[in-house]
Amino acid sequence: MTTIEFRRLTPQPVVSIRGEIPVAELTQTQSERLLRLWRFLRARDIAPAGPPFVRYHTFGDIDTDVEIGVPVVDDVTGESEIIEGELPGGRAVVTAHLGAHDDLGDAYTRIEDWLAAQGARNGPAWEVYEWIDLAHEPNPSAWPAPADWRTELVQPIT
Repeated sequence: MTTIEFRRLTPQPVVSIRGEIPVAELTQTQSERLLRLWRFLRARDIAPAGPPFVRYHTFGDIDTDVEIGVPVVDDVTGESEIIEGELPGGRAVVTAHLGAHDDLGDAYTRIEDWLAAQGARNGPAWEVYEWIDLAHEPNPSAWPAPADWRTELVQPIT
C-alpha cells in the first residue's frame, strides 16, 4: 500500500510493556519484550487477537518511550512490567510498508504529509508487524527475509 487509508478503529485490549529505552537498543529490546509477552500469554493459555505492535509515545535522537504489545480478546491481569491496556479507538489514517525497517521512514513521511495537508492533529502512532506469527515462539532467525516484511502504520487523528 502506498496510499493513505482512513479507518474508524474500535478500542483494542492489549497486553504490553512500556518504557524509555535508548534508540540504539530498540531492535534488541523489542525482541526481548516480545518474547516475554509471548511467554506471558502462553503461560495463561491466551491466544493473541492479532499481530504484535510497537507504539512510539515519543521518539528522540537518543531515547524513545516505546510500548511493545500484543492485542488480546479480553482484558488480562498483568504482572510486573506487563500491563493491560488498549489501543485507542476512533479515527485513524493507515499506510503500509513492505520491506526492511530501514526504509520505514517513507511510510511515516506519507502520513506526515497527509496530516499537514489536512491540518489534522494526532496522538502516538503504532506499527503492526504482520509478518510475526505469535502462534509460535518469537524467533528472529525464523522470520521471513526483511524484504518480505509487511508493516502497517496506524496514526490516530482527531
